Amino acid sequence: MPSTYTPSLRLEMQAAGENLNTWGAPRLNAVIDRLDQAVAGRSAIALNGDHVLTSANAGDDEARRAMLDFSGTGPAVVTLPATSKIYLVRNAASGPVTLTTGAGAVATIDSQDVTLVACDGANVFPLGVGGLTLKAYVEAVAWSYNAGALPGQAGNAGKVVFTDGEAAGWRLVTSLPDYIHHQAQSAAAADWRAAGLAYFG
Repeated sequence: MPSTYTPSLRLEMQAAGENLNTWGAPRLNAVIDRLDQAVAGRSAIALNGDHVLTSANAGDDEARRAMLDFSGTGPAVVTLPATSKIYLVRNAASGPVTLTTGAGAVATIDSQDVTLVACDGANVFPLGVGGLTLKAYVEAVAWSYNAGALPGQAGNAGKVVFTDGEAAGWRLVTSLPDYIHHQAQSAAAADWRAAGLAYFG
């Protein structure tokens, strides 16, 4: 009876009495090497468009490794094997990378982000809390905890948060000189306050 392969990591399983005198080396050593890749290996993938991760029963492949390290050009869609697996993903590409099995939910990793994703064989889920991506959760918590200290977001699209050192508010920056002027004002006000003086700029 020939060898079979495990479904998730594609590791060779020996049949009874098979591969006499070759079971330890090279076959067992090959399995140990692939386990090492699955636990701590890194696939460096330079993107130039969409990409399908290589996946092979009897050889090395990109999809088995623990870390997917993307570089090159984004946005791009990367297709994973339809099997359960957790990946550490680093996106150093120039745009977002969307991970998919070709069916079900997808995970989009922004440029310069590092995160974990989990594939259940169909869906790909990013690391998150309460149904939100980790980034969206942190942003929501930051605004929630600073309610009253930071201004509300509704109706302030395209504006920046501006502070005079005492109170924060939204401001539409109309020009670079305007921005520089107000930055200088803030700095001057802070200097005067530190000296215990009033500032009327």
